[in-house]
Amino acid sequence: MTRVLAVGVVAMLASSCAAPMSQQPLPPQAIPLASGSYYYVQPGDTLWGIAHDFGLDVKTLAGANRLPDPTKVSPGQRLFLPAPTATNRFLWPVRGQMTRAGQAAVRSASPGLEIQAPEGSFVRASRSGRVAVASPHLSGWGATVILDHGDGYATVYAALDQLLVAPGGAVAQGNPIGRLGQQPLYFEIRYRTRPHEPLSLLP
Repeated sequence: MTRVLAVGVVAMLASSCAAPMSQQPLPPQAIPLASGSYYYVQPGDTLWGIAHDFGLDVKTLAGANRLPDPTKVSPGQRLFLPAPTATNRFLWPVRGQMTRAGQAAVRSASPGLEIQAPEGSFVRASRSGRVAVASPHLSGWGATVILDHGDGYATVYAALDQLLVAPGGAVAQGNPIGRLGQQPLYFEIRYRTRPHEPLSLLP
């Protein structure tokens, strides 16, 4: 990603702050040894919905977790999400309650999304890319990661509580890049420094 793109995204994020929201934290999660991450089932989840959002086949997800009945998952149940076969399409970085960023904060013109998920949730790379920015502090946002996808696209993951990647590192689609705290994730897709409508690119 060009320096102009990195600076432009950082400047945009630095102009605003996310409103903290309290939520029951999840049990501690270890970073998996295999390529992938963990997910705790939330009320209303189905295995199909989880698989769809994270680019997985239902049978693959059920098999990875040795589920005898893939139609039955329970809130609080921990699932291992294997990293999907990498594609050029974008996937949801985390599952949770989604709002337009401007509805919950002062970013009325923001093109991004805020996704509230349980504290401790893994945030995953929406697409494979290289870490252009991994900052533990960015003007009130907390930890922020920006991935350069090598084709003009970049994704922004802000208001993280913990970073799991470092600048310059390569990250495969679906692998964890950070964890959430009490604040919602701010997620944005940009193309050549310009914000792109994220819902038109997500499944």
